[in-house]
Amino acid sequence: MRAATGADLSSLLKRFRTQAGLSQQMLADRALISVQAVSALERGSRKVPYRYTLERIADALALSEEARIELELSAKRARGLRLEESVVAPPHNLPRQLTSFLGRAEVVKEIVTLLGQEPLVSIVGTGGAGKTRVAVAVGTALLNTFADGVWFVDLAPLSDSEFVPQALASALRVQESPNRPLLETLVAYLGQKRTLIVFDNCEHVMYGTRTVVGSLLRGCPNLTLLATSREALTLPGERAYRIPPLAVPREGIPTPEEACRFGAIELFVDRMRAVDSRAVVTTENVEPIVDICRRLSGLPLALELAAARTAVLSPSQIRERLDRIFDILTNNGAAPIPRHQTMRAVIDWSYGLLSSQACLLFTRLAIFAGGFSLESASAVCCDERLPAADLLALLSSLVAQSLIAVDFDRGDARYHLLEATRQYALQELEQHGERTALAERHLVAFLRVAERLDREWYDAPEPSWFRDAEAEVDNFRTALGWSLAERRDLRAGGVLAAALARVWYSIAPVEGRRWVRLAIDSSDNETAHDLRARLYIADAELCGSLGEYTAALSAAQQALQLCGTLDGLQQARAKQAAGSALGGLGRAGEGRPLLEAALAISQRLDNRRMQALVLGDLGTASSRCGDVEGARRFYADALAYYEGLNLQRPAASIAGHLAEVEFAAGDAAAALHLAEEAHAAHAAAQNRRAVANDLCNMAAYLIALGCFDDARAYGRQALSVVRDVKQTVLTAYVLQHLAAVAVLRPQPKQRGAGAVRKRAAMLLGFVDAWLTKLEARREYTERQEYERVMKVLSAAISDRLEDTMAHGAEWTEAVAVTVA
Repeated sequence: MRAATGADLSSLLKRFRTQAGLSQQMLADRALISVQAVSALERGSRKVPYRYTLERIADALALSEEARIELELSAKRARGLRLEESVVAPPHNLPRQLTSFLGRAEVVKEIVTLLGQEPLVSIVGTGGAGKTRVAVAVGTALLNTFADGVWFVDLAPLSDSEFVPQALASALRVQESPNRPLLETLVAYLGQKRTLIVFDNCEHVMYGTRTVVGSLLRGCPNLTLLATSREALTLPGERAYRIPPLAVPREGIPTPEEACRFGAIELFVDRMRAVDSRAVVTTENVEPIVDICRRLSGLPLALELAAARTAVLSPSQIRERLDRIFDILTNNGAAPIPRHQTMRAVIDWSYGLLSSQACLLFTRLAIFAGGFSLESASAVCCDERLPAADLLALLSSLVAQSLIAVDFDRGDARYHLLEATRQYALQELEQHGERTALAERHLVAFLRVAERLDREWYDAPEPSWFRDAEAEVDNFRTALGWSLAERRDLRAGGVLAAALARVWYSIAPVEGRRWVRLAIDSSDNETAHDLRARLYIADAELCGSLGEYTAALSAAQQALQLCGTLDGLQQARAKQAAGSALGGLGRAGEGRPLLEAALAISQRLDNRRMQALVLGDLGTASSRCGDVEGARRFYADALAYYEGLNLQRPAASIAGHLAEVEFAAGDAAAALHLAEEAHAAHAAAQNRRAVANDLCNMAAYLIALGCFDDARAYGRQALSVVRDVKQTVLTAYVLQHLAAVAVLRPQPKQRGAGAVRKRAAMLLGFVDAWLTKLEARREYTERQEYERVMKVLSAAISDRLEDTMAHGAEWTEAVAVTVA
């Protein structure tokens, strides 16, 4: 479709709709908007839609890329500004749908209505009924209803109910706290937010889903929840919505035109055209097409699998094969087909059409969680029965037959089984007695991946390293769970846990430490000393990243006791972890010799990344010891190494450290400038833990410069981020900065000034108690600010200061955050 250049939006939309053969109502149904909205756009009474509405209209019209651009340009002209500057869609992580959504407009409307009446709606139905697609469509339709966003939680990759909170936390980008149950953290985070959360594929983790959803319903009054499952969650306040099949003709054979008005046939024909754009419904093929849709009970996935076969079979040939499969399942027609078996019939049928080699690959691929690469499939699935030379062709055939999905979101192709087909394949794997053997291969393969990532951390390009690490997190969890939690191979599990230290440090340090501790606790006197030492090093590094310096020092000292069994690099890591932990505990002088020894080893090994890391720690130690020039020198050397290695994240962190040095030297303006540079780099890299640190420091520098309004704004922003990423020490620092703003900002002479100081004193009392509990000490920036604030408070409320701070020491974190 092409419109004349410069056409206005209303005429262009009407032309595209007419060319697509759609009425306004049909377009509205496909785009999940009201017919009034379509009419208003075509009349010109509504100048421009929201961006996401425009995308839905383009998808519903199946516009070419050229036509999409034409439509977007007309929308820009209608508003007279760049489309990017129009109303921004609310936040969400709903997965993009690459195929048209047909035959479900009324279902979506009904569920939207239910969500306006009930806090929890469960979309219930058999596998392949289209529950996920409907849930995504409902979320899309409600984007403008929930101010705090619509968040999709995919439970399909999970192997155990205990991981449901982690899946929700990952979707919301909430970090786990080392001192608080994750579910409690999630309830506190969602609190009063107006949010829709979609839990998809609940049936295989029902216990964990019920626990999480029940807690959210009790603790979050403004939250709305939508679940998809093969059975209802059976929770108070739940409304179960059983999803109906797509409509099919009840009896008789309609004309081709009449047939295409039924949702099941509309979907089948649409997917048939995806295989061959010339495909049409004719008087010759309408009967077998209608029969196929009836026999498959109007189930969307079944229809899509059948339609994919039209590349090699006619509709009549497909119907013949369905007849044979259904004869088996219906006991020769003696009883009706149970609905819960219909999807198995479809997959049985599709599986039965595969070659023996394709069947073997299909079942073996079920061992992967969260997807897999071509290389991983080769390592785990190929052997003398399944030669690696045949893998690509077999995998391509499974993709073509809709049994495996492929995406290119991370660059190279990545594959995953659909939820229903993976469960089917796992059953086949069990029946063939191969599951244990495949789990062992999976563990070995992902141990190799982890060891490669561990090696490449020192010199691999940063973006590709993070991409590879994040892609395999679910497979790492599965391998750790099988080897450690199920105690199938404790030694290999320990090696894997140690090798993943850098991965967990970068992605999920709390979870990483839990796996490392499980490996340590599972070890015994027969465990090799070098493995135990590497596990203690991993524990020390992860504890250090969380600000748990006492635990970090203890683990590092355990590693150093086993130091004779370690190679040079591991010795450097152990000494660096111990020296850094000592600095965090206010014993930088004691830690410095250990850091110098780690640097000497790193130089001898010519390991530039390790040298840079230790030089940065030496800079921090020098700063803590009051050696400003030494700190500048060490940081400058570290920065040179990082820039030479093109490592942007740690280079940005060095800029943040240099800001602290400049502040200690008395130049708060220079410190603020450096912190702003670090913040920009960290924000661009989406390094939220580092962003939290930058915002905290910027608030402190602005306080020193007397810019109290800006300091409070940064402090409030910092408080939100540090609590999300679970940086407990930083949370205490930010609360102190907000108290400092309240005390140091010039106060008008009014009765409320005393109350402000009292609240600030109680807040500082809480911070003091919290830092004591964490065995943490204030850095120079926070220490000098604290002394300045205490001086003012002592003069203002000296007779009540101690009691007031003692009262604040009894507060909970939630109370302190509310007061701040």
